[in-house]
Amino acid sequence: MQQLLKEAKGLFLLSKEILIQLLLILLSSFGGTLVAITVVLGIILWNLSKNRLGDALILFLVILLFSDSVMPMFERAGNAKEFVVMMLFVYIITKTENPIKNSLISYFWAYLFVALLGLVLVNFEFIGFQKLVSYGLMIFIVPAAVLHLLNKPGGIVFLRKLLFVFVFLYGLSILMAQVNPDGFAHFGRFNGIHRNPNGVGIFSALFVMCIALIRDKYPKLFSNTMFWAFIGVFLITIVISSSRSALLALIIFLIFRTVRIKFFMGLVITLVIASSYAVITVWVEKLIIDFGLQSEFRLNTISYASGRIYVWDACWREIQSHYWLGYGFTYAEYSHWDQKWYAEIPMLIHNYGNIHNSYLTIWLNTGLLGLVTFLSGLIYLVFKAQRKSPSIAPMFFGAVVIAIFESYMVASLNPYTWQLWFGFTIAAFTPKKFIRKTKISNTNIPLSSNITTT
Repeated sequence: MQQLLKEAKGLFLLSKEILIQLLLILLSSFGGTLVAITVVLGIILWNLSKNRLGDALILFLVILLFSDSVMPMFERAGNAKEFVVMMLFVYIITKTENPIKNSLISYFWAYLFVALLGLVLVNFEFIGFQKLVSYGLMIFIVPAAVLHLLNKPGGIVFLRKLLFVFVFLYGLSILMAQVNPDGFAHFGRFNGIHRNPNGVGIFSALFVMCIALIRDKYPKLFSNTMFWAFIGVFLITIVISSSRSALLALIIFLIFRTVRIKFFMGLVITLVIASSYAVITVWVEKLIIDFGLQSEFRLNTISYASGRIYVWDACWREIQSHYWLGYGFTYAEYSHWDQKWYAEIPMLIHNYGNIHNSYLTIWLNTGLLGLVTFLSGLIYLVFKAQRKSPSIAPMFFGAVVIAIFESYMVASLNPYTWQLWFGFTIAAFTPKKFIRKTKISNTNIPLSSNITTT
């Protein structure tokens, strides 16, 4: 325990400048949205002017987390995300080497083209064009920035800071929920900084997967105890958020990782599970009753997926009119398309337009062509990278399961999708062989400076 506390103290000292900057951002939000945005941009610009791309990227990813909140002090700062993504894009294009080669954009050119084609030919909305551009920028920026940092001596410092900052924020939100339960809960379920408990579940499950991928490549980045302490924080948030999809995804990830399931076998197993939804639901209901966990798992909503069945039905009907190219990027989010089906599916009114399924959302927005090109790019990336990391295929299938129940894969500037690009980049990346000579003063963290990664 003493060693764990010593390591945690070192990580806190290592990350304290970022934490101070985040505190300044939150304090500035009390001055209103304009003040918060100005402070965010000023801090990001200062970091980039000092060539602190790693700190700027971490701040940006936290800003994405803030943007998913309904609390004013977080939400106001989150409004800066569109400006920050452009600042990072300009910096990466002008200051880093081979940014296009280092990004994952080559896997998704076809999808982005089909999405643009649908906007032009079917239903052009400027908001859709903006969102499409930002979606492409995220696929470009996160991998390019991460590879630039990890190809430099001291790149592992960035990973230490990134993991610790999010663990710190989530750990703090758990403590704050004990002090102010109503402020950090939604209908009795923990939602932390996010606007709803499912957001906590999605983020936590994906982050655990990313930690595992990092551990594959950098096993001495932290002590084993610290790795498990990090994972423990996010396991707690999944449990207290009662997010069933996140728990299921994490179980699949852990099983597939433990038995080292490869892509094709994982695909067969996942398809069998998906096609046996009704049978599995009955079995799960019985298991939950036997253990007396009806309230924790919200048993009264499990058979109809908390209302998702109704919106999936309506979405499928809507898809039929624009089967191949869809209705345009972000149509599902901004068009209020579901209202036309209220008379035929009365229970649909309780879903507020959220489809809660990434695949149907992609199909509705960009058509079958969009869905095929998106999944093709994703599958090819995972298949190509699985030789370099035993966790990438399990992460893919864990993410696939979450996407069955949530539309996070479609959104551009959110706190979830970046984890896919980050995790897949870590998995596909073969670090350069060099001796790390970077020093971290006053941290008391073993740097493992003599480690050469492969």
